[in-house]
Amino acid sequence: MDHPHLARRVLSKGGRPYDRRGRTQPRVRPRYLFRGAAPPRPRDAGRAAYYATAMPCRPGALLTLLVPLLTLAGCSDDPTPPRTGAGTAPSSQQGPPPALSHDFGIVPHGQSRTFDYVFPLEHLPAAGQRWVPLRAHLDCSCGRTQVLLRAADGSERQPDGRPDPDNAVAAGEQLVVRVWLDTITKDAVDLAHTTSRGYLVLQPVGDRDGSGRVQWPFLVLFGIDAPVELRPFAALEFGRVPRSGRPELVTRLRGDANHPGVRFGPVRSSSDDLQASLEADGDDTVLRVRCTPSDASGDGFGNFAAVVQVDTSLPGYQVNLGAKWKVVPDLEASPLAKLSFRADLRREQSASEAAGQFLLVIDHDPQRTAEFVVQSLVDDRGLDHRQHFAARLEPVPGSHRQQRLYVRSLGGLTGDFRGQLVLGKPGGQGPTLPIELVAFHRP
Repeated sequence: MDHPHLARRVLSKGGRPYDRRGRTQPRVRPRYLFRGAAPPRPRDAGRAAYYATAMPCRPGALLTLLVPLLTLAGCSDDPTPPRTGAGTAPSSQQGPPPALSHDFGIVPHGQSRTFDYVFPLEHLPAAGQRWVPLRAHLDCSCGRTQVLLRAADGSERQPDGRPDPDNAVAAGEQLVVRVWLDTITKDAVDLAHTTSRGYLVLQPVGDRDGSGRVQWPFLVLFGIDAPVELRPFAALEFGRVPRSGRPELVTRLRGDANHPGVRFGPVRSSSDDLQASLEADGDDTVLRVRCTPSDASGDGFGNFAAVVQVDTSLPGYQVNLGAKWKVVPDLEASPLAKLSFRADLRREQSASEAAGQFLLVIDHDPQRTAEFVVQSLVDDRGLDHRQHFAARLEPVPGSHRQQRLYVRSLGGLTGDFRGQLVLGKPGGQGPTLPIELVAFHRP
């Protein structure tokens, strides 16, 4: 066969191609670069050998192949150095300068440390270039930074972060990044010697697009030694707390091996929603913290945080435990308080068609019954539509306070429906749970 690569598509028969069912097809003229038949390509032959065997070609084909090859060959010489435009700094091609580092050692928990990193601008590749410090960043949660320009007489000024020549390092000034470590913001647990990474962002004067910016890295090495032990919690995470909820967390405090006789108390909280107490239990002190959401916290719902502080007999040291919680309504619908579906609203849906039209509802308050009842189902004008939709509630196995709310179309509508379904408690007492209901008419 002349063209084996076409064998999967056509077979020659009497000069006319046909398919495998014997039907004659229009003439197919394969598009070749060469007029001669394409020779089979040996598996062990290279690309150059393959094209060399196909050289009986039409005029101009050889030149078509050689021109890009000659162009590539000319590019194999040493490249010409890139030109530096007005908005491009030469230093952007060099990579960052070497990192500065400082070891704070092992810091006792509750204490702070400060150190000034002095950045020698002569280490930057662009000699004579003026630089503007923009900002400094540190990835440690207990650290913060400040960029300063220090004059020869010791006075300091703070740039405002704009790439303005007035913020550039002037002659005779030192570029300083001051780093504070405040371990009181960390949990009261030992931290092995670790390394936090930071960087200082610099931009050359005259760089209009920021392409010449340099990130100068610096390292912060430190560890933390806490004089106390907290088990099992060094922080208090209450999670989702219903308005009627009263969750409690318990943790134990004691001195470490180097401080065995530490005494604890009194205890206080920065939030009225947390009530904390201490009680002795042998060598341990038991800390109990109860979360009681109140209306005093803004609108009463959302995320909240506080600090529980426990004084100790160690001079100047107290244990701080961070606390977080999220207040949610007692009545909830999940995943959202909205149910939407598509159906032919002119006719009644079967049970199988409406099997996926549900959401979960729950009442967190254990002092009430977990049951819900449908109080109303109205459109966006407040008109009753219970004759067009059927709603039923079924308990969820394994969750005695959860129920599934199913909604099914009963027909009788000729267009889309938007309204609200309101759930309440039996007897009409207690709070209500409004749910948005949207039904799209799809005949």
